[in-house]
Amino acid sequence: MRKLLRGVFFFGLLTFLFGCEKPQLKDLDNYTPRLVVISNFTTHDGIRVQVSKSRSPLDNGPTEYITNAKVEIWEEDKLLERLIIADTRDAKAPYYTSEIIKPRTGVDYTVKVTAKGFETVTATSSIPELVSLDSVTIEALKATSDEPGFIRYKFDLSIYFTDPLAERNFYHVNVFQKGFLPLKDGMDKVEELTKLIFGSEVNSNYIVANYDGGLLIDDKLINGKSIKIPIPIAIRMTDHAENLDEMIVELRSVSEEYYLFHATVSRQQGNQDLPFSDPVVLFNNIRNGQGIFAGYSQAKQAVAIKPR
Repeated sequence: MRKLLRGVFFFGLLTFLFGCEKPQLKDLDNYTPRLVVISNFTTHDGIRVQVSKSRSPLDNGPTEYITNAKVEIWEEDKLLERLIIADTRDAKAPYYTSEIIKPRTGVDYTVKVTAKGFETVTATSSIPELVSLDSVTIEALKATSDEPGFIRYKFDLSIYFTDPLAERNFYHVNVFQKGFLPLKDGMDKVEELTKLIFGSEVNSNYIVANYDGGLLIDDKLINGKSIKIPIPIAIRMTDHAENLDEMIVELRSVSEEYYLFHATVSRQQGNQDLPFSDPVVLFNNIRNGQGIFAGYSQAKQAVAIKPR
């Protein structure tokens, strides 16, 4: 029995952020809600879109999701599909999903959302060409005894890929630790993937720690080069852990709007405890509304933590 990891949206945080605009005090009484649209899409799934209502800075209530909107996907002047509301009884937030469309690389897709009482919103994005991982290696592995029954592993997870020359590229590197949890009967196990979240201390001129895990990379200083990203990791595992325990690396080749949105959200989150820092303006590509509609492609590789 396995628990599959799917690339779903982190709606609550994003919608909260878009409810935290800071208009002048004189405008608060006249605040007009707008549609908030969130969608990151790739070639492996259909297109999923979450729609909610922005909130006044004085409104601390829960996010109000909109489930009666008309959500359409267009390619130029051709309507491809009207999305349907998914069965979300087991989900944290409702979303609209396609049943027909499987997005293709390099195609400009436009989302159009209409809901009663709101301005119609649109946004356009495409999925960039895939950049493959050259290799993922475990280097400088050291194992030391920890508490009884546990071993602490320290190592560098080194990620290698080659940035295409003479074009602007953006990336999102995610790292997952794979393990197995025993079920109650002790006879079966569930695969568990844990995403690594990095602190803002890793930020540089071209790397930003993403608020929800992984690293965002702008190739402006590494254009056309072979890249090595060494990530120091320390983890504890039971001394009888299976050899199947792995680190899984996902390299997303992301659109510029994907990078700008997630980078500005991450920098805003990083500044929350810095009262004298400059405010960060969130990137937004939803015309007449708020949010993000952005494409990405992805490559994955797994590497065993311990020798097989």
